[in-house]
Amino acid sequence: MTTLPKITPSSTPRSISAPQSMSAVAMLYGAYPPTELTSTWDPVKFPSRINPLSPPPPRRRINSSWETVSQHHHNDKRRLAMQQREHERYHSAWAKPFYGPPADKEAYRRHFRQVLKQQMSDLDSRKAQELQSKVAESEAAVAYDQQCRSKDMNDSIKKFRYLKTFRDDNKYFMEETWRNNRHSKVMTDKYDRELMRYNPINWSGTLK
Repeated sequence: MTTLPKITPSSTPRSISAPQSMSAVAMLYGAYPPTELTSTWDPVKFPSRINPLSPPPPRRRINSSWETVSQHHHNDKRRLAMQQREHERYHSAWAKPFYGPPADKEAYRRHFRQVLKQQMSDLDSRKAQELQSKVAESEAAVAYDQQCRSKDMNDSIKKFRYLKTFRDDNKYFMEETWRNNRHSKVMTDKYDRELMRYNPINWSGTLK
């Protein structure tokens, strides 16, 4: 026994919901004319979208009928009508600032003045942030340079003290060695003189 696939509801929900409110900056930087503009098209011309796998009553989808030509044709006509409405709404709005009443012209100019002011304000704030970041970077570089110079100075002092201690130790060692050698030579000479006095080489005195 074959079963029909699961029928989805007739109104397909949107995967991502539109935001409920927009900030003033986002509204200024948005597309012009805004999407809130109305159109002269009749909303009745845009019936709701139907699910091809679930035709609206009184029509029913049965096993012997799997064709969905009429449903797809209905959705395609709806798509074309909505595209035409958007084209008419968007492009007809551009005629108002040039050929419309003075209020529309002033609203058009006011919108772009506000956009220009917002861009200038954003540029100033971005420059201020960049300046602050550069100042912080410079301060960090100066602090790091001072730290490196202080470290180099401390290393130089440590090296000087180490070499001075090494030099003093070498000097002390050399002086001790010389002193010991002199003392050893003096004692050796004294021993030789005493030895020659008590045990001379020439007893008969013939060697002169």
